[in-house]
Amino acid sequence: SFLSDSNGGGVLQGSASECVLVAMLAAREQALNRLYEENPSEHKVSHLPKLVAYCSKEAHSCVEKAAIISLVTLRKLEPDSNSSLRGEILSKAIEEDEAKGLVPFMVLGILGSTGSCSFDNLEEIGRVAKKHGCWLHVDAAYAGSAFICPEFQHLLNGIELVDSFNTNPNKWLLMNFDCSCLWVKDRKKIIKSFSVNALYLESEYEGMVHDYRHWGIPLSRRFRSLKMWFVFRCYGISGLQQYIRNHVRLAQLFESHVRKDERFEVLNDVRMGLVCFRLKGKGDKLTAHLLANINHS
Repeated sequence: SFLSDSNGGGVLQGSASECVLVAMLAAREQALNRLYEENPSEHKVSHLPKLVAYCSKEAHSCVEKAAIISLVTLRKLEPDSNSSLRGEILSKAIEEDEAKGLVPFMVLGILGSTGSCSFDNLEEIGRVAKKHGCWLHVDAAYAGSAFICPEFQHLLNGIELVDSFNTNPNKWLLMNFDCSCLWVKDRKKIIKSFSVNALYLESEYEGMVHDYRHWGIPLSRRFRSLKMWFVFRCYGISGLQQYIRNHVRLAQLFESHVRKDERFEVLNDVRMGLVCFRLKGKGDKLTAHLLANINHS
């Protein structure tokens, strides 16, 4: 349903921050239009203070920045002990806000957080989002590349409930910056939110081909797809899978060495290429000192 031969489609953006912002603006526009239809006597903008988006405290800082730009409230929810946002916590937060007369309009899930490479429970939060009419966006900027390997695709369970999804091939698929993929289930919702048709932009081919100026903020676009084509052509799916698997293997090897050293403890569930560890002891003073020495080495 995310492919261009369906109602969906994909577009290359400059960064995950841009993808998240585009998705949030589209979700906001959808919510405001719905509220305006219910209350046509009130201006759409008057409903902005009621809109609430939700994410885990593990979400990237770009989510908060997108909320600031979009002029909406963002609630950061507490994840479970595995740093995963669960449906029960999300449902409770949404119901609390609805009781206050607020309008939940978007949920932002994570697959591979920046801080600990944690994964939200897509199936659970997806069901809650659909129940309350919220747009569900998934940020998989780092870990999304690993889903080319079948052994990691179970982490995508619930993806059918998602409205939009982004990942950055420049993070883990041998491509240089900038290169961020955004997929949407219904491209009309994106196009409707960003369409501005000035006289000098009119074309006889309007509607016959995908016009990506309607898929985001910029009017002009770089030819980002060429570098992707070259990487795919040179490495192939098996070569890229081998690259991902080698990184995961090295992370697991490093994890095993850290666990053997009684001075350290591993803090995250190592599924991809990130190992979070600290020096044992009260507080983080020693760990902070170690980090500073590493950064200055």
